[in-house]
Amino acid sequence: MLDGIRGLAVLAVLWHHFVIFSGLVPHVRLDYHLRATGISGWVGVDLFFVLSGFLITGILYDTRSSRRYYFNFYGRRTLRILPLYYAFLAVAFFVAPVFLAPEASETLTSGQAWYWLYLSNIKVALDGWQQPLHLGHFWSLAVEEQFYLIWPLVVRALSRRRLIVVCIICFLGALGLRLLIPFWLSPLAVYVLMPTRMDAFAAGAAIALVARGEDGLRSLGRWPLTILAVSTGFALFLYWRDKGIGELAPLTRTVGYSVFAAGFAALIAVSLCSGRGSFLRRALASDPLVALGKYSYALYVFHGPIILVMRDAGIQVDLVPTVFGSQLPGLVVFSAIAGALSFACALLSWRFIEAPMQRLKRHLHTAGTAPTNRALPLGSAGKHH
Repeated sequence: MLDGIRGLAVLAVLWHHFVIFSGLVPHVRLDYHLRATGISGWVGVDLFFVLSGFLITGILYDTRSSRRYYFNFYGRRTLRILPLYYAFLAVAFFVAPVFLAPEASETLTSGQAWYWLYLSNIKVALDGWQQPLHLGHFWSLAVEEQFYLIWPLVVRALSRRRLIVVCIICFLGALGLRLLIPFWLSPLAVYVLMPTRMDAFAAGAAIALVARGEDGLRSLGRWPLTILAVSTGFALFLYWRDKGIGELAPLTRTVGYSVFAAGFAALIAVSLCSGRGSFLRRALASDPLVALGKYSYALYVFHGPIILVMRDAGIQVDLVPTVFGSQLPGLVVFSAIAGALSFACALLSWRFIEAPMQRLKRHLHTAGTAPTNRALPLGSAGKHH
């Protein structure tokens, strides 16, 4: 089920980039709606953040008594994240420049240190989106890695109740920072900096901690359904008012991020509490979403460069004739090509990079230090993020 939520998140991000880089120029009502849904797809990144907060906090809390707590956690993170990430950077900075003109090669490689150090989000906050954009989406990977560096220290040091208080403080603090930072930096900074997005991680973490209480998620009563309904209503209002949910619109980049974080945390809680035969459970357990979730990391890494290479090669929606003035057929073809290429790369990445690294994780646990695998009340948190 959690793979299905992950699949939903990457699907939203894929659609976001498919639409905005496809060359779609709306002339009829259908195309305006297509563009509006594409503009709104960035919220998938926020769902990733909430899910990461939920899964990572669960793993950390369940293993906090382990003698090898830090070694096991950071070892598992290293094996899961770094091989593909650094392999991709090696190709981008050492192989791709050979095929580029000297000026383009210099532009690509000049700021590479930010990527090697997982600080590309800070560069974006300081300088804005820089050309080429082929690695621009890596800002969110930097945000997650910065969260991974800090959060294990917090979980190890505090009780469950105090951790929930810290989650509340982080949630409110992120909102406060987003109100203040534009006085010194551009509005884009509030979108890409880890402290200003901490409410998403905190919302997911809070659900994981509540689930591990005596009454589990039952203690939340009907609050998750209420919050999910309010968040959905807020999103629909923004969509109607702005013809799409823009990530940097004033209301979105302040209150909106927190509302969406709370809504996605509520979605996880509702999913865990729903019956096995419920529509929500069955939808999230569907084969397409689960497959997208399984390969979501590599899909996220590869899809951006693939889409932009297609754009640079002139492969866009205008290559396909319109139907009744709509560019929907062209968008479908563009998305199908980009999606197929991204999925093919993800499959190769899983076969030759990710799966071999995953198998090494078994060496990170010794007797008496393995994570607790007890079932959570009203659902399982999952242990294989």
